[in-house]
Amino acid sequence: MKSNDFIVWYEEDKAAAEFLIEISELKKFNPSMEKIRAGKSFVENPDAIQRILYLDQPDLLVTNGYPEMPVLGIEFCAEAPTGHDIFQRTARVVAAAEFGTPFAFVFPEKKRIERKNKRTGLLEGKWDTYNPLPLQALIQISRFHKSPVLAFFWSANELTGDPKQGYLICDKKYPNLPSRTDSEIQQMVQFVNLVLTYVEKNKKLEDMVFDPLYMEREAWMWGKYYERARRSESWSPLTSCELVQTPKLPDYVKKKTGISGISLPTHVNAREETIVYTTDSETFRSDPFAGNLAGIDYLKCRTGPTIRHRYRNLAMNFEKVKYKQAAKKFHSYYDNNCPFRKNYGPPDRYLTLHLKDGCRYTKQKELRIFCFLADILIFKDAVLF
Repeated sequence: MKSNDFIVWYEEDKAAAEFLIEISELKKFNPSMEKIRAGKSFVENPDAIQRILYLDQPDLLVTNGYPEMPVLGIEFCAEAPTGHDIFQRTARVVAAAEFGTPFAFVFPEKKRIERKNKRTGLLEGKWDTYNPLPLQALIQISRFHKSPVLAFFWSANELTGDPKQGYLICDKKYPNLPSRTDSEIQQMVQFVNLVLTYVEKNKKLEDMVFDPLYMEREAWMWGKYYERARRSESWSPLTSCELVQTPKLPDYVKKKTGISGISLPTHVNAREETIVYTTDSETFRSDPFAGNLAGIDYLKCRTGPTIRHRYRNLAMNFEKVKYKQAAKKFHSYYDNNCPFRKNYGPPDRYLTLHLKDGCRYTKQKELRIFCFLADILIFKDAVLF
């Protein structure tokens, strides 16, 4: 492999990799395409790919050279742009930024959706317009990790969009992806090409934040954020959060769980406030709550690049979930997937991965993200910290 070789790694949809190559300057490098390995085959991914996936997995990753260095991550999200749907993908942006990998996040500016009227029981169509908080979170992620992160809209139009996709304007060749002729996607292509230029010239990717193209787009993101945020103070997932004074946190935990006398770690006690994100979910699951927790971290807690760089504690509250649900998941993982179990069998590369890094990359996403990000994890009948 040559030092200037590019590889486009895809999660599930190879068409997304083909699309990116076709619309950008990547095509002049004739890059190969590789599927990101999962399960026991995860060990076959290059080391840098393994590390960047420790929280979550984006649609596309572009690497350069050997050993492979991630130089770009891309997420194409076609979900409704309000509520939790956009935020649930935040963790994959965070992981890329932590390793200095530029990221392009594409999501709808608006989308036509149908929801059931609670009063009449009938389906009613309406336009969902973007939640502004992901824009602010992406800017904060970029700032704290000194890594280029930009958002781009997937445009929608009742005249030219796909009614099956909520009137999102889709590509003619790749109908599940945004149109290459749309001005927003052309802006994204400029960003992709800028990344490639920095890689070709061996320039520091972190310096891209001072490039005029980048600064102009970041200013656009702030503008779009304020355009929506000033209209209301109630945006998800912050609507599911409450601020608790840390000295009162033991009483809060007792009220929620019945457990009294908890002794908080020194670094938790040192922060005056704690933000608690509560979900009414009755199951211990990752989506959309894990990504939301990452977003809340950067919106309301962070002061720097690591989870210890916080001026507020970050707590996750599954108030309707008993601890045994979480315990069942990690017991199941250990019993069926972990090579540290007694009856695993002969040694192989999967065992070697765990001897090096434990189960950091291979356990379920909820066990990775919640337990990594949260200073405190509260259940109906237990608390972890």
